[in-house]
Amino acid sequence: MPLHVSPSHLEVEDFVGLSGQINGQRVIMGIDLAPSAQHMQEYALVVINERGAIIDRREGVDWGTVSRLLKRYKVDTIAVDNVFEIGESISEIKKRLGKIIDKIRLIEVTRVGDHYVKLAELAFREGVLNERVPHLSPLQAAEASALLALKGVGTAIIEPSAIRAVILISRGRSLGPGGMSQGRYNRSQRSAIKQVTSLILDELKKHVDDSDVECYVQRSKFGLERSVIVLNATPSRVKKLLRPFRDLIKKSGVNLKIMARIPAFDEKQAGFDHQEEKPIIVGLDPGIITGVAILDLHGNLLFVNSGLALDKMSIIRTITKFGNPVVIASDVRRVPAVVEKIASVLGCAVYAPPRDLSVEEKRRIVQDNVANFKDVVKNSHQRDAVAAALKAYFNFKNKFMQLEARAKELNLSRPQIEKAKALIVKGFTIKEALERVMFDDRPDKSPTTAQAEPEIQRLRSELSRLREKVEEQSRAIRDLEESRLNLLKQLKEREAKIEELEEALIKASLKSSRTSQDDEIVKRRLEASAKTISELKARVEVMERDLEELKRLVRELAKGNVVIVKEVRSITKRSVEEAMKYEVLGEGEIALVQDPTSSNVEGIELLIKMRPEAIITKVDKMPKDVLEIIKENCIPVIDLGEVKVERASDFLYVPSTIKELIKSRKEQLLAERDRSLKEKLKDMLRKYREERARELERSRQ
Repeated sequence: MPLHVSPSHLEVEDFVGLSGQINGQRVIMGIDLAPSAQHMQEYALVVINERGAIIDRREGVDWGTVSRLLKRYKVDTIAVDNVFEIGESISEIKKRLGKIIDKIRLIEVTRVGDHYVKLAELAFREGVLNERVPHLSPLQAAEASALLALKGVGTAIIEPSAIRAVILISRGRSLGPGGMSQGRYNRSQRSAIKQVTSLILDELKKHVDDSDVECYVQRSKFGLERSVIVLNATPSRVKKLLRPFRDLIKKSGVNLKIMARIPAFDEKQAGFDHQEEKPIIVGLDPGIITGVAILDLHGNLLFVNSGLALDKMSIIRTITKFGNPVVIASDVRRVPAVVEKIASVLGCAVYAPPRDLSVEEKRRIVQDNVANFKDVVKNSHQRDAVAAALKAYFNFKNKFMQLEARAKELNLSRPQIEKAKALIVKGFTIKEALERVMFDDRPDKSPTTAQAEPEIQRLRSELSRLREKVEEQSRAIRDLEESRLNLLKQLKEREAKIEELEEALIKASLKSSRTSQDDEIVKRRLEASAKTISELKARVEVMERDLEELKRLVRELAKGNVVIVKEVRSITKRSVEEAMKYEVLGEGEIALVQDPTSSNVEGIELLIKMRPEAIITKVDKMPKDVLEIIKENCIPVIDLGEVKVERASDFLYVPSTIKELIKSRKEQLLAERDRSLKEKLKDMLRKYREERARELERSRQ
């Protein structure tokens, strides 16, 4: 069967030994899987240059020969009529292409847009064949594929510019049962994984933009179990960047693997239509293995899958193939940063449950609402994503049903109903959503909206005030949490030290001394070790008590039962400046003055300038003139005997009932100030009248 080729078409023999002449030119290899009686994979291949001239053509070759010819001719494009003739899955294709995967394009020529066309028909349509034929031989199919790719026909399955590097960092060996040092080795391995991860991230961020680097970790008690770094760079480039650290990583005992990653879900998504306008609900379970689930607004499961270290853009591409997301859901109350970033990019709402969903609850949600869930949901990550999406759907289900009923009365179309549902998710009421879709999103404000504007402003102001209060409490909790973690770290260090000393004590006790002098040395060492152990245990007990107190304080702060108090030694300029310098005392906080007898003018002025909410001290010890100055500035002064001040580690706190006491004292001070001002005004008016009367008396005389 004749193939239509250009006049420059040359025979294979003309190119023997001339592989150097094709450098710098585009080289395409067409491949077709040939039938084999031995049940072995044999291929027919044709290599052409950018002019369509044949460089090489072969039949009955194995994949090893194909690989050697790819390198020999520096092929930049592989053309096939079915991508799975190279391998049965994307992972097998990646394995076969190996090190050249980020330097070569893989084109499926029969895939045109979202449709497939027979190779023989496509070749005739594009002018590669002079006449229609029912079937092509493997060699003819390989040549036709190469020529079609040269013409730009087909879909790129692997594109070097789209391939991303994935770095897997894990233990160098599995941690099985061991002896006394096994625990220490486990800790050192996890710590090494953490250090290597930080080292690699620091190096990559010198050469790659921060937004192109994503890191996922699995944390453990003493470091990291493993980590995955995904970045927008080719594996070959990453290997060059990390080459200087190769020996250091090897010595650490950590296993590091660099892999190429093709945009996720390609196998699953082939042939899906893009449904841009269809509103959908998305459930995400991010992590080293990320689960993705997609529902429509009727609660039907459209898609569920999971993958290793999926980057944001891969997830976004998958989501948008199914429609326009209106909400992205998480299964935990504190929404992961990845979920918030994806929602921000897609411009949709984020749903988080009021509390973290338990495993049993997620399992029940999936079992009750997904048909054949055992076949559909393959692992826990997919289950968590589906549960998150369904939980979000149930949150809006009642409103959706009410809207459906109202929409039937108004005779709205299905697209209008779907659009109205999307508006409800964004916070519109049912009435507002129906009005918006019926009147085509008119921007004019209704009279009702105009009347409600002052109330809306008041509520926004109240919301802002409450947010500031929450932020203040959050800062205090973060400080306490940081202190708790530091204490915990010190506690672990002490425990490790105790463990080492106990080992030393056991070893020392087992040694037999041959001389009395040696016995005396061993005895002294044992006594010193025992003393050190006793001291360390005492310190550990103190730290454990502090840790428990801090935990209790965090819980009480979260409930709003206590208020943090900031300590100032005295009312001197030096003491107040010291409290401000180390951020002990901030504006609008409650101050505890330990020594009110020590004060100076500069210290009083500086303290008043900080505008503390109140001052707690021994009032009878404070000089009267200082007390009067503070009261004149309407700062409540509360006697130390009126409130119970308690300490947890470095933090002082009092019951939240002090707020009411401060409020009443503040009102008294303001009332006294008003009375004083009125008396002064009356006195001034009286004096003025007397003076005026005397002047009138003198004028009459």
